[in-house]
Amino acid sequence: MTADRRQPVARYVVFADEATQEQFGDVAEEAYRDLARLDQWTGQVPLVLSAPETAKAKRRLLRRAVPETHGPPETVNVTGALAAAGETGRDVPGRVGDLDGCAAERKLAATMGDVVLDLTRDLAREGLAEQRAHPAYRQTLRLAAELRALHTVLVSVGCSQSSGCVHLRQPEHWGRRAEDVEIAEVRAVLVELAAHAEG
Repeated sequence: MTADRRQPVARYVVFADEATQEQFGDVAEEAYRDLARLDQWTGQVPLVLSAPETAKAKRRLLRRAVPETHGPPETVNVTGALAAAGETGRDVPGRVGDLDGCAAERKLAATMGDVVLDLTRDLAREGLAEQRAHPAYRQTLRLAAELRALHTVLVSVGCSQSSGCVHLRQPEHWGRRAEDVEIAEVRAVLVELAAHAEG
């Protein structure tokens, strides 16, 4: 049987338990809709990010070099939706770390949070209109939504396997739709960051 194309599909996160994965898809889609609704407001929001040294030596989706700095946290001006995504990347990994779960979920949340902050920082260099128009914008919101959903589902379901209940979906280059290519690019960054964290 073929899968129902109308059913929400997680783009970056894979739970080992099939029922949990199905629940996660629904929660992630609702989280994405919540973020997307913030885009109806056209103003800008100041967002305080973590210290910029967390972005050094990482592969950049926008292919920009980032100087290694050790200053105080930086503030950027972004859209309301991107501000909410950045707050998710900044705060949610710590909340996942506070749960009584496995190392796999903590590592996944930390990796996703790093990427969301990297993308938010890159997009913040653009004007508000350019932020929304950039191909990475939609996937940054998607990634942040899945990070939010990860925490929500872990609070509800917990860790089902001590050896690793959840992991990253591996990068795929489908090349059929623009969104597929965008997803593949962000997945590649996630997997590279995860490999870096292991080293």
